[in-house]
Amino acid sequence: MSEVTGLILAAGLSSRMGNANKLTTLWNNKPLVWHVANAALASKLDKVLVVTGHDAQSVEATLPDGCLTAWNGDYAEGMAGSIRCGQYRMQGYGPLMILLGDMPLVTSGHIDSMIDEFEQGNDDTIVVATADGDWGNPVLFGVSHFWALKLLDGDSGARGVVEFNRDKVVEVEIGDAARRDFDTQAAFNQETGPKTS
Repeated sequence: MSEVTGLILAAGLSSRMGNANKLTTLWNNKPLVWHVANAALASKLDKVLVVTGHDAQSVEATLPDGCLTAWNGDYAEGMAGSIRCGQYRMQGYGPLMILLGDMPLVTSGHIDSMIDEFEQGNDDTIVVATADGDWGNPVLFGVSHFWALKLLDGDSGARGVVEFNRDKVVEVEIGDAARRDFDTQAAFNQETGPKTS
């Protein structure tokens, strides 16, 4: 099976966090994006690429050793630009797992279970993490979907590609980790209390 690259989207403006950057805000004593990157590095993913944009230097400074990085100059456009940026940086590689930098409950075990499921399929397969049966993140795309991903625009992410290819989707239940993101200060307060790096 081809190498699987993990693409972590970490370029956003964190507009719902006020003046703070959610990705560098501490959660369980580590910056939020660190948890996602660390889980990816500890998994069966062959490479981990973090796409930065807004506040790129601060975000990159929080990452554990072993991550590749790419800067998306069009970060204000939304997730689609970051996906395209990551694809361009990693062209020539195999299947792509898209992870969100603000979802720290995703573990290396979750990632590995999705890769294991993907390896039972083919280049058309899409593996989607679910929470109580509802689609969430991460999502692993076989290479046959790369052109569709390159045509994305705006901040809708890759959901449309998944919707269009429902017959190729394999679901892996990972519980609350598939839907729990940290977009607001209240989300941080609920867990640990606010701390910014």
